[in-house]
Amino acid sequence: MWIETISVRTARAEQCAMLLREMSDFRNRAFNPVPEWFVCYEKIELENEITIHMAWEKKYLSQKKTDCGLLIARRFAQFGIVHHTLWNQALIFKPEKC
Repeated sequence: MWIETISVRTARAEQCAMLLREMSDFRNRAFNPVPEWFVCYEKIELENEITIHMAWEKKYLSQKKTDCGLLIARRFAQFGIVHHTLWNQALIFKPEKC
């Protein structure tokens, strides 16, 4: 499995709120293939930055920016600086209790 992330820092926090509403509807669109999971995050320290994480299965899709991810990145680019990256799992461990 690999992860595709698309982040944007907008000029205003309201723009992030609007984009998050759009992403809620976006997840229901019919993409082929469909990500294993699709999660939206808001940055805690900054109200005008969000990121989308999508997990893809290696056996169904080569590791490159997907059409789904590119579509999100193009939409985000209308509102600010976009960072679109791919991540491979490097290490698996079970953390000890704190």
